[in-house]
Amino acid sequence: MATAYVKLPVGMTTADGRREVECSGASVREVIDQAIVAEPRMRPRIFREDGRMYAGVFINGRNINARDGLDTPIVDGDKLTVLPPIAGG
Repeated sequence: MATAYVKLPVGMTTADGRREVECSGASVREVIDQAIVAEPRMRPRIFREDGRMYAGVFINGRNINARDGLDTPIVDGDKLTVLPPIAGG
């Protein structure tokens, strides 16, 4: 398993004030699951109620959908960024 760092969505911090959490896993899915354990409010900002992902997740600045989605492998030091959808007008 590799160690990765997940930057929390804008305006969100952990209970102890961190804006980034260190997680380990073999895939983006495992790392995101660990990040949600650290900050449960992330789940509805990433996933719809039916379990489909609607937030943008980037690994080292590259959209995971351009790779293997949640099954994208993780290597030590990867940085993940979660960008919830923004609406307005």
